[in-house]
Amino acid sequence: MNSMLRSPLSDVRLRAFFSILPPPPMRPVIESLGATKRRAHGLRARIITGERVHNTLAPAYRPDASLEDIIVRAKQAADGFAHPAFRVQFNSTASFRHGAQRYPLVLRGSDEDVSSLISFQRKLAARMRRVGLQVEAGFTPHVTLMWADRCIEEYPIAPIAWTVQEFVLTIIFQGISRHIHVARWPLD
Repeated sequence: MNSMLRSPLSDVRLRAFFSILPPPPMRPVIESLGATKRRAHGLRARIITGERVHNTLAPAYRPDASLEDIIVRAKQAADGFAHPAFRVQFNSTASFRHGAQRYPLVLRGSDEDVSSLISFQRKLAARMRRVGLQVEAGFTPHVTLMWADRCIEEYPIAPIAWTVQEFVLTIIFQGISRHIHVARWPLD
């Protein structure tokens, strides 16, 4: 296994997930929007930047498996998955509410603007199940801008859109906010 995937830190948790990444020219636009929202709402938060800006498609998970096994299974699910490129558009920001004391402020899209993304995710999830990975029920397409100290209501924004050309298997080092892109698969 790649030494980058082993963590000597006991408080760092490794997790694998499939995601789509905005193209590099879109990242500064998304980061700038995050900074504007943080300033406008007086939020305490660090903006998500660089290659950590993503839309999670599905965590690659199996409770009895090692990270190595999960990566092997995830690659099996993705290999040979033929799907056309598609457009995605996000046109609002809002916070997700959950029990934690930090709340993700995210980009969201209308049902119509993310319908192709939802369809793609469902097909990938079915392939993941076939290779023995567990897939969480429910999927809300979003791009996290930051984890903030409080919730913000939904607010429309100028659309942020791109054509999805690939999907990525990512390992996240939770606790130190580091992402490694393990593999990429192009769309047709």
